[in-house]
Parts: sequence; C-alpha cells; structure tokens
Amino acid sequence: MTQILSETYLDYSDILIRPKMGTNLNSRKEVILERTFKFKHGQIRNGLGVFNANMATVGNFVIAKKLLARGMFATIHKHYTMDEIGQFMLDARGENVPLDNLFITIGLKNIDDEIKKLKDLESKYQWTSPRNICIDAPNFYIPKALDILARVRHEFPDAVIMAGNIASGDVCLKLLDYADIIKCGIGSGSACLTRKQTGCGTPMVSLIVECADIAHSVGGHICADGGIVDVGDICKALCLNSDMVMIGGMFAGTDEAAGEVIEKHYETNEIVDGKHVILTKYFKQYYGMSSEYANNKFAGGMGNYKTSEGRELLIPYTGSLDKILQDISGGIASCCTYIGATTIKHLSKCATIIRVNNQLNKVFEKYSV
Repeated sequence: MTQILSETYLDYSDILIRPKMGTNLNSRKEVILERTFKFKHGQIRNGLGVFNANMATVGNFVIAKKLLARGMFATIHKHYTMDEIGQFMLDARGENVPLDNLFITIGLKNIDDEIKKLKDLESKYQWTSPRNICIDAPNFYIPKALDILARVRHEFPDAVIMAGNIASGDVCLKLLDYADIIKCGIGSGSACLTRKQTGCGTPMVSLIVECADIAHSVGGHICADGGIVDVGDICKALCLNSDMVMIGGMFAGTDEAAGEVIEKHYETNEIVDGKHVILTKYFKQYYGMSSEYANNKFAGGMGNYKTSEGRELLIPYTGSLDKILQDISGGIASCCTYIGATTIKHLSKCATIIRVNNQLNKVFEKYSV
C-alpha cells in the first residue's frame, strides 16, 4: 500500500538562520574556516568542505585547481582519460597546488575499465595516498551500485570514497559500510529534470537533517549536492549539519567553466534616434549529465529505454571564479559571526533555524544590473 508522509519537507528557501549573540568572536577575520575531517575508514583530510560538482562543465581541471589552491575540495568529471588526469597532477605538483583534497570521479558503467584507469594512474603517475574517489550515479538505489561500491573499497582500502546520489536516509547505513561520504540530493540541481520526469526527489533541508543524523551516528559524512542558489544556501547546509556542500550552477557562468562565452542581442522597448535600443548579454552553456545533450556527447545517444532527466541552460556570464570563491569564504565567515561560531565545525552547534514564508525582499530585483 502506498505510504503518504504528512510531514512538510523543507527546502533552502523555506528557512533562515536566526542571528544570536556570541561570546568569543568579534570579527569574521577570526573565524577558522579549515576543518579536520576524520573519516570512517581512518583517513584524515583538512580543508573547507566546498566542492565543485563532478559535471563536465564545472568538474574540470581549471576549476579544480583554483578550489584546491584555496584550501577547498575538488572533483574532476569521469570522462577524463588516465593520462589527462596524470598530466594535471604533474602540473599541479609543479605549481605547488595541494592534491590531498582532489576526488577522481568514476561511473558505474564499464567498472573494470574505471578501476584499471585508477590502477594505471597509481603505477604511471604515483597516485598514492592520499587517494580520493567519487563514485557517481544519478540513482544509487540500484543493487549494482552497492556491489560496485564494495568492490572499489576492496580495490582501494585506504581511499576516501564518496558515493551517491541518494534522497533518503534509509540507505545511508548500508552505503557507509564501504563509503566515507554520502552525496545527498536528487532532482534539486538547476540543470536537473528528474523531479519533472519521474516525480522523485526530496527537498534538501529535510534531506540533509535526516541523512546527517544517520551518517554521523556511525562516523560517516554527507555532502549536500544540488539546490545551491546563493552563498547563503551553502551556509544553511553547513548549519544543518552537512559536512560538505557541492556546487554546480553557481560556477557554471565563470571564465573557468568549460565552453565559450556566448553573446546574445535583445531588442528593447527603448527607442533612441528612432531605433530600438539593442541590449547585449553574455552567457555560458550549462547542461545536466543526464540530459540528452550529455548522453549524445558522452554515451552515444539516449537509447530507447531512457528519458532525458537533465536540460541545457544558458547561464549568465559571471567572470572570474576567484570572486565567487571569495564570496563563499567571506559569506561563511560572516555567517559564523552572526551566530557566534568560532570555527566552521561549530556552525551546526550554534545555529538556530527558523521556518519562514519569505526570505528575500525582491521588490527591486527586476532593476538590478
């Protein structure tokens, strides 16, 4: 019999973090943003738990290098070859960019080839401890996904393994037998159509609370993946007890994202010298990895058993990634000062979350430049 849960499930837009008086913090400059992560299978990593999404547009070497250089975490997408990854690692080492927090993504398809790629990376390019692996699947509820996760753990017992995605807490314990980090979020990304095409998904706020509670009870970690619109949403995820946050669309309009800047011209209603004023805007292409475009590019087409669960978007061009990364660090530090959290680790301990009907004043948003 179908079960209907009557509880209201919340998303980032449904909540705010209530400020409160602290005792030990007078400036955002005093906030310690680096955290020590002690993972379930014995590994230790240090950094600010912000990731780029392992998508083709933003999971590239340029973005990864900038995140790592700023003490954050990074993924690279699964379509890079072993030699491409190896050359990137050599270049990064030559530039003194730390690779401790770099996650190499593999998929479920052709797992023998994926494991061979990682083994060859070990032998040819000295990809040794610390090793970090992201096993990426849009749906980690299929039995094959758990079998592959167990195999990867067996092949790389000392690696930090991130696996996902999931949208309920019931599978956390099973996955954490082998994984260290569970990637949580289905259908919440801006380039995702899963909820529209399948009706499946869970709002991120409620999902984070549920999964974090279960994962932390056994020493596991979670990464909130999808639904990030503003830096404030990153702060909310961390306050809700997510250990890490993964970002796609926010990075997709930058110079460092894959693809060329696209110029478009729009005729306005304003008339000067008898002619309509033409407005020029700039964009970059962004697409979901389950979109028809991505399937055609990387998987030889959709196949007659699939539907497109992603879409192609033109994201407004935003310039350098550096500005966004500074906004992220600054926004998180400022959030800490509003609630008296001296370290990023203390955000969830200091936060009080309130449910709201409206979180932003948008009265003049249409006039913004």
